[in-house]
Amino acid sequence: MIDCGKKAGPMKNNPDTSREDVPGDDGFNRRNLLRVSTMLGGGLIGQTAVPVRAAAQQAAPSGAPGLTPAAVLAKARERLYPTCRVCPVCDGVACAGDSAGIAGSGTSMSFQNNFTALQHVKLVMRNVHDVTQADTSTTIFGHKISLPAVCAPMGPAGTRFGKGMTQQEWFDSLVGGCVAAGTLGAVGDNLTYPIEDVKRNLAVIERFKGRALYNSKPIPNETILKWLPQIEATGAAWLSIDVDSGPKSVAQLRELVKAFKMPVVVKGIMTLDDAMRCMDAGVAGIAVSNHGGRRQDHTAGTAEVLPAIASKLKGKIPILTDGCVGSGTDVLKYLALGADVVMVGRHILRAAYGGGADGVALFMNRMRTELQSAMVLMGVPTVSKIDSRIVFA
Repeated sequence: MIDCGKKAGPMKNNPDTSREDVPGDDGFNRRNLLRVSTMLGGGLIGQTAVPVRAAAQQAAPSGAPGLTPAAVLAKARERLYPTCRVCPVCDGVACAGDSAGIAGSGTSMSFQNNFTALQHVKLVMRNVHDVTQADTSTTIFGHKISLPAVCAPMGPAGTRFGKGMTQQEWFDSLVGGCVAAGTLGAVGDNLTYPIEDVKRNLAVIERFKGRALYNSKPIPNETILKWLPQIEATGAAWLSIDVDSGPKSVAQLRELVKAFKMPVVVKGIMTLDDAMRCMDAGVAGIAVSNHGGRRQDHTAGTAEVLPAIASKLKGKIPILTDGCVGSGTDVLKYLALGADVVMVGRHILRAAYGGGADGVALFMNRMRTELQSAMVLMGVPTVSKIDSRIVFA
């Protein structure tokens, strides 16, 4: 286990951590939190019942007998260190200041704010009801998925964060693993990359019969439109425009919406004003996101801004969000705050490095099991019934 409180140092196999006791905002002991969560497979303590965790550790996608979350995280740590320390609790603390990798920008406060805001959302347990089973499936843009969570857009740069991952293996892991778990993968791209690289990335989506979203950086519309035939030929679930790494005007968004037949989703919305501008541009959906805290330091957490946006747009267009999604309980919280579907980034990255497509499928399947368990404990039978009544204001 890496000492998550230090920036460097030798790796350890001991499941304990040598970090000094640091009480959090709620007064709990950080060392014990990390110790217990590691024993439970790297998730957050208290998010789901232990039997669910144990069952998930024993389960494995077809073709990967015996694969466990602990084994995936151990392999990921070996391949990603020191860029990512694969901490048991991925909160942006240990990697603060390492913004060249997958940490947050600057002081990493935006990353940490995403984590803290989500942790401060408290669930309301309802234990006297008739709900004994829960259906975690939902539909977005005509695609039925096994749970309301998809892969967040991550580009070829992901292969530079660790060792031994080619771009082909990277996207095959992201998309193949999510598809195996019954949901959607993602291919993040920059259409100014070498032509053969872009063609290869697009081919991944086509090979998986469009079961992935395609994300483009906010490069000039002229360049995006040149690739329009190839992008639409993949049958991608939707085109995501990544404005949290560079702005687009309403007129520019409107031009893309008019040109593409597939749904256009704008990712990087953090204010109601921007959300309304996107509506004015005619977009098919929005994604509330601060780019995982990797672009602008000291922004609010996505869980803080989501409710105000959802209060005006819920039911009018699909609302996606991201920000430290690492468990089924996290998915439940974001949906209760107003999201329709969440996007998962860093945790899928770790799963891909730790187990390829099988590791990603194992993680997504475990998250679905956790969500199902939590929904029953909240008395919620279907995803459409999840709302703000299951969280404390």
